[in-house]
Amino acid sequence: MEFLSRHYNVLTLDDMVSRLEVGNLPPKAVAITFDDGYRDNATEALPILVRYNLPATFFVTSDAVLGKSAFWTGWLHRAVFSASEEILRKAYSTLIDSKPPVAHREEIYAALAAQVDCTHGVTRQQRLLTLSCVFSHMPPLSAPSDFMMDIGDLRSLVNSGMTVGAHTATHKVLAGLPEDDAREELSRSKRELEQALDTPIEHLAYPNGHVTSNVDDAAIRLAREAGYRSAGTSRRGVALVGTSTHDLPRQGINDALGFSDFVFKLEEARFSLLLRGA
Repeated sequence: MEFLSRHYNVLTLDDMVSRLEVGNLPPKAVAITFDDGYRDNATEALPILVRYNLPATFFVTSDAVLGKSAFWTGWLHRAVFSASEEILRKAYSTLIDSKPPVAHREEIYAALAAQVDCTHGVTRQQRLLTLSCVFSHMPPLSAPSDFMMDIGDLRSLVNSGMTVGAHTATHKVLAGLPEDDAREELSRSKRELEQALDTPIEHLAYPNGHVTSNVDDAAIRLAREAGYRSAGTSRRGVALVGTSTHDLPRQGINDALGFSDFVFKLEEARFSLLLRGA
């Protein structure tokens, strides 16, 4: 964040979108975003952002941060990494109907999560119930997650000049979801966050947006219809003048990146132009 503050034009997402729409982006423009609504966004990230006077947008899954239910992806990640080998094998074989491969727990988590992400309706609920039964050492999925922000944390973000955006109500993949269900995910998240925070919720991040098939034309259209000014994917790339504001690429940053890889991602577009001889 210190590097960004010294060398880049860090914009609010509102400003970034406005400038994209009129073709007036400054050089080295960056918008900082966070997904899901984890508590460490407020306890760890917010003080650092304030220290360097940097704005950011926090896309939150509304049911999880408003205390209506657990954040199931975080719940499952904690379950996989805290379960015994025996329980892990049972969960894998029950949901996927085969023996788990010799794999890191992160890979097993991804395989189990995919079994929920790729389903809708009753099947989805049945698979979540199955996981809840197998991982009986975990709190129920109906209980709020202690690792997620709450309404007090969200108000602290807003009072510090940050932006809160939506990440749907329950973190369902929108592509392939019946349109009425997708519309409900988008509109309820926006409405309930606005009511809780008494502030407009104008920006959205699509759940699991790094997979191209998870964000389809219907999801983009429904995001517009729900009244969002912008919607971001998690597909790697940079937003240029002319980029659709409801199909924004983003550069994923995580703790596996070294500093040089972080800088490369920031400069990737320019490197690509140099390699093409532009």
